[in-house]
Amino acid sequence: MSDAPIRKPSTGHPAHPGRRLIASAMIGLIAGIDNLGNGLAIAALLFTGPLAAGLGAGVGVVLLSAAILALLVALRSTQPNSVALVQETGVAILASTVATMAAGLESAPEGVRIATAFAILGGSTLVTGLLFWTVGRLRLGRLVRFFPYPVVAGFLAGSGWLLVEGALAMVSGRHGLGAGIAGLAAPMVAVTAAAAVGLAGLLVLAMRRSDSPFTMPLVLLATALAFHAGLPLLGVTAEQARGWGWLPGVDGGSGFSLPVPTEVLALADWGRVAAALPAMVSVAVLGMLGLLLNVSGIELAQGSDIDADAELRSTGAANLLAGALGGPSGYVGLGMTLLAGRMGATGRGAGLATAAVILGGLGVAGWLVSVTPVFLTAGLILFLGVELLQEWLIDARRRLPRTEWLIVLAVVLAIAGIGFMEGLALGLAVSLAMFVYSYSRLPVIRGRHSGAELRSRVDRSPTASLHLTGAGAAIEAMQLQGYLFFGTAEQIVGPVRDRLERAGGQTGGQTGVQPLRFLIIDFRHIKGMDSAAAGVFRRIRNLIEAAGATLVLSALPNVVEDAFRNCGLDPDRDPVLRRAPDLDHALESCEEALLAEGDGTSGGADAPLLRHLEAMTGPHPRLADAVAALDTLHLEPDEVLIRAGEAASDVFIIGRGRVKVQIALPDGRSLRLRTMTAGAVVGEIALLLGQTRGADVVVETRATIHRLTAATLARLEREDPELALVLHRILATTLAQKVTLANRLIEQAAV
Repeated sequence: MSDAPIRKPSTGHPAHPGRRLIASAMIGLIAGIDNLGNGLAIAALLFTGPLAAGLGAGVGVVLLSAAILALLVALRSTQPNSVALVQETGVAILASTVATMAAGLESAPEGVRIATAFAILGGSTLVTGLLFWTVGRLRLGRLVRFFPYPVVAGFLAGSGWLLVEGALAMVSGRHGLGAGIAGLAAPMVAVTAAAAVGLAGLLVLAMRRSDSPFTMPLVLLATALAFHAGLPLLGVTAEQARGWGWLPGVDGGSGFSLPVPTEVLALADWGRVAAALPAMVSVAVLGMLGLLLNVSGIELAQGSDIDADAELRSTGAANLLAGALGGPSGYVGLGMTLLAGRMGATGRGAGLATAAVILGGLGVAGWLVSVTPVFLTAGLILFLGVELLQEWLIDARRRLPRTEWLIVLAVVLAIAGIGFMEGLALGLAVSLAMFVYSYSRLPVIRGRHSGAELRSRVDRSPTASLHLTGAGAAIEAMQLQGYLFFGTAEQIVGPVRDRLERAGGQTGGQTGVQPLRFLIIDFRHIKGMDSAAAGVFRRIRNLIEAAGATLVLSALPNVVEDAFRNCGLDPDRDPVLRRAPDLDHALESCEEALLAEGDGTSGGADAPLLRHLEAMTGPHPRLADAVAALDTLHLEPDEVLIRAGEAASDVFIIGRGRVKVQIALPDGRSLRLRTMTAGAVVGEIALLLGQTRGADVVVETRATIHRLTAATLARLEREDPELALVLHRILATTLAQKVTLANRLIEQAAV
């Protein structure tokens, strides 16, 4: 509405009760006069041309609805000084719908057309109230804010265009842009149109120069008085002005009137009402967005937390009552509510006073209709339309990226050229397409690593590690992220095909690149997947099968597994597929397979300890003595080698078998940190730093483990420093390898 935004709400101490009362009365007077003027304009917008006979009842029902909205919202709102208004954006949509209905019922009796118009108007408000209340009852108010912003802006700008068309129809008495422009050929219509444009321009200038809430009412009042003062000077009587279309053709003595519900029910063409249901839903959705935007603005400006769902419920109830009377919808006005706070009206008096002023104006509604110039109501509607176009189309060009602004422009052009519902559909379709396009450009591949770079958390012998440095390139690990759908899944196929082709796996590509043996796809960071994406993985599976490789599916979520099975992929029975609980276990299984093919290099399980040490530090004449200085332990699976929290008094070298390093989680489960195989050293950090053990070390398979005690190392430092130095060199080499591995893991995690 003409509800101008107030930029600086008051802050400070609560106002004195007397001042609050005066402030509430002032707000009621301002908002009430504003509603009276806009009520006349809205009714004139809806009931023009073939529906002009319903103007008197239209004014009555609009004003009564405005009073009901102001009263109930004031009583039930969680923001005490809320001032509710009938909003013109939804009415702009309904005016176009009502005009289309009237054109389709041109041959029907006048009473049928008017009753159908009231049925559409009231039905729209009932739908709005029901939607408000339902969304608030289900506490879904915040979800509506995910509605695409460019589409909302397009709707509002499109509503502005509909208001401009409505103003033209009010002046010419003809609906439709072409017919309205053609009607301007009549001299008296052209004069009225020129006056309406002049008034709209005057309002634009006045509102740009002043933030005062009195500005618009004073301009309208001064214009009306100047018109009536000018008629005698021109020698024109009121009857002549009415005959020329300068004044409404209604009887000023008819007084207050309302549509009779029984007549509306009996006379309305309900088929036409049902056909208008999509427009009613559009008005309801747009109203809900407007309400939530205003609530957010009030929260921000006044620094208060407002329950949006409670506001939806209370406003919904008010709209249900207004709709039952056949009136238009509305909700809390941002500018008037902020003005109430600025003037010190902190209680519910502002809304109550507004309702009282509007109800008082109902007594003179008929007289107001008869003396209000047509150009004044048309100029006000034109001004409101231009303001919406200015804010949501022209000014939006500076606020929005070009692509989003083009969506706004497309919606407005569709509304202007085709229709409101078509503009709605176009805006949603283009926004959806833009979302799909933008989301499809987001990287779905979180990281790609060769098995020569990315290793499992298994500490192996130097011989096995050296073998994997070369053979690990046959492993490719690909970590995915986000949501996989038809627009993003295609990003995966290209890298897979490129890897196969570079290895000559399909078309004899470059030489010197190891053939791919294992492709690991990690789904740990995947949130979901659609059926089209599952079809993409079927293609990947076929590429892997043709290359003679294996596809390992890591951390497969249930939702992804279900999608795989629906498209014919069975991770448990397909010989090309293999599953793993996580990326670490997937890497470990692939490494074990490569080591098993390495002619005895699979971890050096049967290699003597001396060979492991030679591979670690290089040949040394005292290595055999170093082995002899160690104790030998033979342990069974599940035996605890190291317990967390114990003092560190020894270090262990795995001669044969496997152990795992794990920590206990708060819920009682154990988390594996590393696995260690033959040749690995464990426990040296706590020993050298004099700390307690930080984790448990548990035997996984039957193992032969060699122990170096702190006492033995101290004795050798005194009695055989050369041998002690060899042992320290073994420990230092192990630490250097672990630091190198830790740095590599940090680098990979940072990518």
